[in-house]
Amino acid sequence: MSYSSSQQVWEIMRMNLVPFLGDEVHIVIPDSWSNQYEQWFKDIEMQSFRETLRYTTEELQTRMKKKQVLLLFILVGANPEGMILGYALEESQGTTFYLDTFAVKTRGKGIGKIMLSSIIKWATQNEFSAIVLDTEAENEIGIPLQQFYENMGFVVECIEDDGNITMRLIL
Repeated sequence: MSYSSSQQVWEIMRMNLVPFLGDEVHIVIPDSWSNQYEQWFKDIEMQSFRETLRYTTEELQTRMKKKQVLLLFILVGANPEGMILGYALEESQGTTFYLDTFAVKTRGKGIGKIMLSSIIKWATQNEFSAIVLDTEAENEIGIPLQQFYENMGFVVECIEDDGNITMRLIL
């Protein structure tokens, strides 16, 4: 996978987001961790996840050391609007992309669908065999997360007693 092919996926995503977020939308893909990126991550995390699902600085730094990390922020001007954090998992059936964190501040406008479609295209171009994620049927404010992922082609692989749902999309 060439750098330019990946850039093309994210540029198309940006163009698809402009009608919803405006011309000031841009994509930032850091190649290392910084205090600024942690601040953006925490800003989105505070609005998107209950406290028990939020990461410590140490947990974030550990994830940034994984293989084939993708950390991506969507900004509108200087304000973080969405983020993606994922990395490669080696499995017997090939390399899987684990979508660790996926969040959008503005809901109900199709922004998450645009982002997830772009992740799927990027993972396919990077020769991942699947995308795996953990979610729940719905979040604490009633957003039907499982249904969202099912509508994007993911299937339930496992439901744990605590309500965690592991889902997989074969690429």
